[in-house]
Amino acid sequence: MIKRRNQQHSSERGQASMVTVAMFMMLFAIVAVSFTYIVVDTTRQAANDTLQSVAKSAAESGVEDAKRLLVYCYSQQTGIDTYSTPTAQSICTKVVGNKLEDLGCQDILQQVNDTNLSGFVTEEDGNGGYRAKVGGDDSESDGSSTEYYQCLKIATRTLTYQGVANANSDSAIVPLRLVNADGVPTNPARIEISWHRNSSGENGDQPVSGLSSGIGLPTQSTWNNSGNRPAIVRAEVVGAPKNNVSVESLISNDAAVTLRPVNGTPGTSIAIMNYKPAQNDYDGNNDAPNNQYGGSAPILAAGCSNDTSQNYACVVNLTGGDGGGAFDIQNFDYYLRLNAIYKDTHFSISAYSSTGERLYFDGVQPVIDVTGKSADSFSRIQANLEPTYSDDDNKWWPEYAIETQGRVCKDMTVFYDDADNSCE
Repeated sequence: MIKRRNQQHSSERGQASMVTVAMFMMLFAIVAVSFTYIVVDTTRQAANDTLQSVAKSAAESGVEDAKRLLVYCYSQQTGIDTYSTPTAQSICTKVVGNKLEDLGCQDILQQVNDTNLSGFVTEEDGNGGYRAKVGGDDSESDGSSTEYYQCLKIATRTLTYQGVANANSDSAIVPLRLVNADGVPTNPARIEISWHRNSSGENGDQPVSGLSSGIGLPTQSTWNNSGNRPAIVRAEVVGAPKNNVSVESLISNDAAVTLRPVNGTPGTSIAIMNYKPAQNDYDGNNDAPNNQYGGSAPILAAGCSNDTSQNYACVVNLTGGDGGGAFDIQNFDYYLRLNAIYKDTHFSISAYSSTGERLYFDGVQPVIDVTGKSADSFSRIQANLEPTYSDDDNKWWPEYAIETQGRVCKDMTVFYDDADNSCE
């Protein structure tokens, strides 16, 4: 009896050991499978990230090639729609003078491929379309590239001009070269200026807070320490005659206002040409054609809202043009100059005709839309380009200038709404 009982206990301990071993084996199997899954998933994610990065680089190559196409086409241009060579004529009509919605994905690349334009490596994609190779050697068995960009569009006519105005820095200069949907130069009835993006991150200015009434200009520290107030913006419109340019003609067609954000409904309307400067020369005579300030300084309230559903907090309409005779683009080239005061700000500019038609900026801020591909990864980029007129973008427009045929005396006392020239 004693022997049988001992054998029975021994058998039970063996069964418990087998169960324990089985449990450990299952645990180790789960750990191994989990580790393998993590390794495979990490490897797959790393591969996807690499492909996505390469696809983005391919799209960026498309942007750079588009810049070269724009430079090529503008250098070959002999008229509004004419170019110096048949090759340039066939390609550049697809590059210059178009709206984004007027272009097909293959229009530009097909012309580049058919003309074998030097410096561009294009090929058929096998599906009736075209693509431009980037990167290293071909790796497909049929000789086609695995890294390329496709669906390239270049629009030189755009509905908005977008940018960033930096406080205490150079002005943002926007040529007001405006055309209608058919490409016909058209006078604007109003210029809409929007600023301070109501969003977070590097592409926004953070939601507005701390807005108040009044049109005075407090100190910079007071303004910036009273919530997240939008930048104060100085807007200037200058008309340069297309013929017989002189200092007097520039003064006669220059107007500027300082826009202080206040708590109110966005969309404030301002007749900009009512704010031309009063220029006093050395003999004290008022030489300005119109001094329309009416005794008050041109510091005006601009309605702004903290409604984050709206893209921009502040909106001002500079009126004139067809209705008020402020603009005459047949005889003048107009420029809008923006200065941000106290802080940086994102801004957007739109223009409208007297009939309410949205006008296009022609060749002012071209847009490039391109898709890059690497294996089965795609990356689409839409980029706004800033035309460069020299090594320094703004050198073509001086921030400050003076002209004299004799001596210069600078001895001025500036008040809130007036100024004295004390020079003899």
